[in-house]
Amino acid sequence: MSQPKVGEWNPQDPDSLSVTFFPGELARLLLSRLTNKRPSHEVARAGVYVSTEQTLPNLAPNLASNLAHGAGAAEHNARARAYALQHTVKTDNLIPATVSYQSQGRLLLVGPEDRIRRVASLLPAGVKPTLLVTESVHDAEAADLEAIFDATASLAALTLREPSLTGYLGQFQLTGLNGQGERVNLAALCFPQKAAAVSEQPREPRFDLVADLGHAPLFALERPPVGYLYLADDTGLAERLAELCALTGIFDKPRYFRLDPEACAFTARGVPGCSRCLDVCPTDALKPINGRIQIDPHLCQGFGSCASACPTGAIAYHQPDANTSGDYLFRLLKHYREAGGDAPQLLIAGENEREWVEAELTALPANWLPVWVEESASLGIESWFAALTYGASAVRIALGDYAPASVRALVERELASATVLLAGAGLAADRIALFNGDAEMDESLYAQPVVALLEKPLKGDKRENLFAAFDALWQANEGSREPLAVPHGAPYGSVELKEADCTLCMGCVAVCPSRALHAVGHTPGLNFIEQDCIQCGMCEKACPEQAIVLVPRLQPVPEARRAVQSLKAEEAACCIRCGKPFAPASMIRRIQQKLAGHSHFQNEAAQRLLMCEECRVKDVFAALAADPVSQLKV
Repeated sequence: MSQPKVGEWNPQDPDSLSVTFFPGELARLLLSRLTNKRPSHEVARAGVYVSTEQTLPNLAPNLASNLAHGAGAAEHNARARAYALQHTVKTDNLIPATVSYQSQGRLLLVGPEDRIRRVASLLPAGVKPTLLVTESVHDAEAADLEAIFDATASLAALTLREPSLTGYLGQFQLTGLNGQGERVNLAALCFPQKAAAVSEQPREPRFDLVADLGHAPLFALERPPVGYLYLADDTGLAERLAELCALTGIFDKPRYFRLDPEACAFTARGVPGCSRCLDVCPTDALKPINGRIQIDPHLCQGFGSCASACPTGAIAYHQPDANTSGDYLFRLLKHYREAGGDAPQLLIAGENEREWVEAELTALPANWLPVWVEESASLGIESWFAALTYGASAVRIALGDYAPASVRALVERELASATVLLAGAGLAADRIALFNGDAEMDESLYAQPVVALLEKPLKGDKRENLFAAFDALWQANEGSREPLAVPHGAPYGSVELKEADCTLCMGCVAVCPSRALHAVGHTPGLNFIEQDCIQCGMCEKACPEQAIVLVPRLQPVPEARRAVQSLKAEEAACCIRCGKPFAPASMIRRIQQKLAGHSHFQNEAAQRLLMCEECRVKDVFAALAADPVSQLKV
């Protein structure tokens, strides 16, 4: 691998480092070609923080832009942009956690026999595939049918019905029904295990690569796993097969995410809650297992939609992390202002959109600043609002044709929420939107005065950063004081409590993942903080009295949103022996009424209902403790 050129770096000044990297990592390139993702510009180096100098396209504003905004302003902005992009270094720790794939090149061809034999005849020399017939002949009249069967006569074809495929590069498993109706493992049939040494771990047989030529793909996913190739037609067969077969060896890719199970709101005590992440993953890398969300790092391809959808920050994008990205946005806009630029507009674009976005930028005014990320969805709503507080006049998110439909739908839902928050903060809805090159010549955005509202980048968690940015914008623009209606499913809102029905059993507190609902502590009572509520619905489902109702909304006034609200409080029942408060007095009265005629709760036993848990046990065993002989009768 080529070595990066590292300059002198002052840790107190991240932008003092200038690095040029000459990529040559074959494994990364092969993986990127197979997944249609361009290789990252950041490459791991041991022990240092490094970043590549940005390759700047010809971003000089065109003549129309100069005429519209004045040549002087355009020149100032062009110089400011070039300065900001060149002097703002990404301080990612480029030794990312990685996951490995190991492939020996065992290739499985699945589909109708004529198509899989045609593919087998085009494979590179030395590749010996396994042929699995799952469908009838695709084209019985094909002119080359006899030739391809003669060319592959040495390859036996197996037949299974109802095939099911799982796995990823180096770990594919296919099962299907044999002639007796039994579901069998194809790899186990094709590669019988040899006796392993005592010190060796037996390895389950598997296929490394799969080329699927069936009528319908075995992986019904927007983005199938690495190592799987679906060939709907015969266009460019030889080239595509050569790329697939080149995936032989050991390959590493970044572990794109960080998962905090304790912050996850998926379920608690068997009560179902939030499932936003499950609905937006295009690779099916997320699955609920034993009541917890698990992410398979080998299936994850780093789209970032799960992190953007997660309301608690339990899933966080880690390549780079949110605070590192926020710090870069802050310094980029700061450098642009210091260089004399006006009204900067951020354009967030993934590496897959780079070619398209660079072409669009050449036709736009010079106050557009590109922010290149691994995937456009990896920067969520908290980053968009933070950028506005850092001094951006507008934020645009570029989604190209490559973006999966689930990712696009997520971004559009987040934009719908952003529109509500912008309105509440007293800002126009078009301050944050999808990028549309044909519609980005509106002078009203360029003319808006822009002021940086924060002197330092935000360093909290996801929700803290979002509301800190919103509050700064709200105060600066004297935003609305009335609660705002939010889109369906948005993670903002309050709860209504039917006080007469609530018994203060605290079932809602036990399942609340964010402590929006919590006990008073010293006396029986239920408190609520609206800013922490993510509307997961677990409290509503856990309440045995159905006394809680969710109220989707956004309270724009910071003090009201952060305030501790008392939903219910009442007198405590104090222990008749030690005086400790131990339960709501109303609950004890109801219990006494219901057990008044019960034979097991008479005389001394009835008095124990008025004791705390410790004194109740002591009272039961007091007689036994005073008379040791009576213990023998127990």
